[in-house]
Amino acid sequence: MKKKKRDFFLCYFESTRECNQDCKYCMTKKDISPAEKELSTDEVKHLIIDEVKKICAQGLVAFSGGEFLLRKDAFELLEYNSGKELYAFINTNGEVLDPEKIKMIKKATRGKIIFGFSLDSIDENAHSETRSSKPEEILKLARMCNKEKIGYFFLITVTRLNMNSLDKTLKFLREHNIPTLRSPFVPRGAGSSIKEIGFNKDDMEKTINPALRGNPLNYVSFTPFFASPEYMKKTWKLLEIPISTFGCQAARGFIGVNAEGYVAPCVHLLDSELDCGNVRKTPLSEIMATNHIMKSLADGSEIKGKCGKCRYKHSCRGCRALAYYATGDPLEADPVCFFEPEDENTRSDFETECNEKVAEFIRFLALNKPWNRIFRPTSFWAKLKTISWVLGTYKKSSGRRK
Repeated sequence: MKKKKRDFFLCYFESTRECNQDCKYCMTKKDISPAEKELSTDEVKHLIIDEVKKICAQGLVAFSGGEFLLRKDAFELLEYNSGKELYAFINTNGEVLDPEKIKMIKKATRGKIIFGFSLDSIDENAHSETRSSKPEEILKLARMCNKEKIGYFFLITVTRLNMNSLDKTLKFLREHNIPTLRSPFVPRGAGSSIKEIGFNKDDMEKTINPALRGNPLNYVSFTPFFASPEYMKKTWKLLEIPISTFGCQAARGFIGVNAEGYVAPCVHLLDSELDCGNVRKTPLSEIMATNHIMKSLADGSEIKGKCGKCRYKHSCRGCRALAYYATGDPLEADPVCFFEPEDENTRSDFETECNEKVAEFIRFLALNKPWNRIFRPTSFWAKLKTISWVLGTYKKSSGRRK
């Protein structure tokens, strides 16, 4: 029986552990056996890129590291990826980028390129606690991309060191129409012995979640997430946009593969004991279809504790990586979630707010390149419905603001 392709799939590929910076909490720092070589050029082409194409016709490969652009075959891999009609994300510290190199990357990818830049805080002191760069250097990279009309987003790794400036940072990025992806600090790699900078439930309730839920341009893959499951289902069915949820995407929308080919449900779970196989031994498409960890996380019905009885079980799911590092079980409850449901009928006080912000985020996806090319409707009628819905909700929201 032929396997149905996914509507949305992103493979976060940590292509190398080599880096030109030395961030003290880097997740990918690890002593590797000399026998464990990083995937070769041909292996990346056939074991990663070809497999992503099998899994999702419009899939994406996020090339990361270390520093991906230090690989000698970086441009060859980008050209091969675009030849498969796949978009590429390049998560880079940007140290080797200049206007000419950005133009070269745009040409190699045929324009199917989005950069991911790490900005942990707009406040230089808070940013320098976790990164080897400065905020102004990251903003300079954004200006280079603007000049070449190349898409980009910012990644924010949330810790106790930068959480008090998170709201200020997100508001700054929203003012500049820059989407963000939040990443929770986990005790992986160089951070494994510094668990004290990880945030707790009280931090999440009072500081982190208010900042995240108040800014719709970061409405991808953060938890706890309180949008109504009925609203989500109705909206995505209407628009036929190929992404079904906003909460934790582990094994659903995102998976991770490290430099040596080991697979995990989430990039934060790479190098842990929770590996799901290696692409050198088992095709990635087969791992996604048959591995019991992947299947249980993708389905979500086996999630335990309060997450398992929560109204937002499928639209949020809690952070599976934080659950694993706290308990050793990725199906356990999210340890930093402050919501305490009695059962599946318990509603969060923030549900209406999140629904409204979801609508704003959908409008952003529909009206802005390159996001409307990645999250595009799958049929002509869906495109008409999208345009009608977006314009209708835009007029309504504009009317409310007057």
